[in-house]
Amino acid sequence: MSRWSIPELEAFFWTAELGSVQKAADRLHVTQPTLSLRLKQLETKLPSPLFERHGRGLKLTRDGHTFLSHVKIVLDACGELEKSSQATDIAGSLRIGLAEGFAVACMAGVLSSLESDFPLLRPEWTVATSSGLEQALADSELDVAILVDPIGLRDIRLSALGVQKNSWAAAAKFRGKIKGTPAELAQQTIITTPPPTAMYRATIGWFAEAKVTPDRICLCSSLNAAMQLVASGLGFGVFPTKMIEAYPAAGAISMLSSIPQLVDGRVFVADRATADQSRTNALLKSIEKATDKIGYFRSQERGLK
Repeated sequence: MSRWSIPELEAFFWTAELGSVQKAADRLHVTQPTLSLRLKQLETKLPSPLFERHGRGLKLTRDGHTFLSHVKIVLDACGELEKSSQATDIAGSLRIGLAEGFAVACMAGVLSSLESDFPLLRPEWTVATSSGLEQALADSELDVAILVDPIGLRDIRLSALGVQKNSWAAAAKFRGKIKGTPAELAQQTIITTPPPTAMYRATIGWFAEAKVTPDRICLCSSLNAAMQLVASGLGFGVFPTKMIEAYPAAGAISMLSSIPQLVDGRVFVADRATADQSRTNALLKSIEKATDKIGYFRSQERGLK
């Protein structure tokens, strides 16, 4: 059996919806003979008629009703495919959340990329922990967010952005004096963000794999402030590798060669399930350009000698 074309399916769908060949032709901006030819070509490819005469119009046969339900699915899918492949013009205010560690390394690049791609966009930025941003997104306080290791709240849609390298960070004065093993680090003060943040889960999970519990944990709601504490030599912490590399005081922080290695963080662009996915896809592409430019998802771990 020959394959039918999209124009043939559109001719059938609108004729069925409007009950008239002429009305369907007007809707599709073609002539009535052209639309009639498409219907005729379609029916030659099917085992039974789709329409029967009803007064001055047409009505669907039983087989026509069945075929219509399938055609609608096909045309809806084609519409979504076309919509997602088109450049989306995003304008006006948009509330964007960034996970703090990601923001330190990437916010300037992301802002520049969005300004270039969507000059009429007016982003309103929120920088916080991923868990806080995810809840704000679920509560409709944000429109889109970049999250690390999201919890998976209901009605939140996740689009994968990449995998970020995580590393143990230590003040420069500990260079060569501390090994990155669970047994040795468990005896030190561990600085991290509160549960259920991604950094807390990554940190405690790393110790749990070795069946070790840290003696002292210092919880700090700000990842930036936590890094300041680490740089001051008050403890050790897990951070995105690129965030450590971006620390403004050069040489103040070193990275430990942790054994075993830390689990990398999974980074997503998130929105609500009811949001315009074509808009989110367009934002995702723009954000990817910014992260690719600095190699955010290809960060290499450096050992503490």
